[in-house]
Amino acid sequence: MNKKWMLGSLALSLGLLSAGSGVMAASSSVGSSAIKNVAVIGTGKEGPATINNLTVKSVVPLVVHARAIYFYTSRGGNFFPMETFMYKAQEYRYLSNDIGTKVKLMNYIKKAYTHNAAAYYVQTQFLEHEGRMSQVNADLGNSLMFEKATARMLSKTATTAEFDLTVPYSSGQEGSESVYVKLKKVNGYWRIDTSPDILF
Repeated sequence: MNKKWMLGSLALSLGLLSAGSGVMAASSSVGSSAIKNVAVIGTGKEGPATINNLTVKSVVPLVVHARAIYFYTSRGGNFFPMETFMYKAQEYRYLSNDIGTKVKLMNYIKKAYTHNAAAYYVQTQFLEHEGRMSQVNADLGNSLMFEKATARMLSKTATTAEFDLTVPYSSGQEGSESVYVKLKKVNGYWRIDTSPDILF
């Protein structure tokens, strides 16, 4: 099996891409630093972006999908090569071209989040500088394993829902954390109605 197929299969199994239209890109150099995730999350009928029947089982893949979008945007997208600049005594990095404008960034985030959640996230976590989107040059994230979460429905109507997720910590750490998730139906599909930086 060639390396691209192996990487694609790994990303698919981790829920980073859907089987329908996920894309992986790799440069010709060897090593993990050569691998770049392309900001395409599948919207095929089998993917979490097209969930229209929300249940305790289907909400977890949607949250995992939303976390992948958050991680991609919070690290700046395809971060090779990284372009930085100083602004108000802080180092910022430009986002990669695929999410490098406000419109591209919003469209990408809205693959899992409502417009309001995406707009809040963009407004509070990113800076438009010389026509390009940027962010503080820092790493974010936590050690919660959302792919192993269990969900409990708190409420659900035709257009809104609330869940409580019990999310375990990564191996080596004991216990779990309770995570509240609010959702809204947008154009027939469920989207998370909480800003990614608040949820994750």
